[in-house]
Amino acid sequence: MQAFLQQLPALIGVVIGALASFAATSAAERSRWRRTQSVRWDERRLTAYAEYASAVKKVISLSVRIAAHRGIHPDIDALPPEEGLPALAAAEEERTVKWETVLLLGTGSTVVAARAWHESAFRLQRIASGREVELSWSEAIDAVSKARRRFYEAAKADIGIALGDVPESYDWQISRLIAADSTPPERNT
Repeated sequence: MQAFLQQLPALIGVVIGALASFAATSAAERSRWRRTQSVRWDERRLTAYAEYASAVKKVISLSVRIAAHRGIHPDIDALPPEEGLPALAAAEEERTVKWETVLLLGTGSTVVAARAWHESAFRLQRIASGREVELSWSEAIDAVSKARRRFYEAAKADIGIALGDVPESYDWQISRLIAADSTPPERNT
């Protein structure tokens, strides 16, 4: 018994060491698993956000081209409504499909920003297709620009990308569209 009692501190040390080693290894494995899951979902969210942005931009581009044909917006790449409206409907359908993925994977703030962006793009569609809306073309373009910026800011914050301090990256094309809108061309539609 005396020998056992002499060995007891060493035995307790081994047990404590084993438990500490087990706890540290378990914590490291849990942390690594969480990081792996986070990266996996970040990659999927990044893909969802990029595909959604591309789909919304396609809707906007077609709307601008149709509006150019109607004389609302000066653009050399005008698209007649008989060709543009079916393409716009297909682009809107694609946007709707991509929207579902954003709804599934996106954070609340990103979903809200994405919804605001597609609602502003929808106003452009309405103007381009000849429906009455409460905004002028330049106001609608400005709303699309601001909504786009908010979407990208929310998406970047969601996946941990630095926002940066370069507003021109969001606004340079839109400001060109608004400036061009101030002198619309004469056109027979």
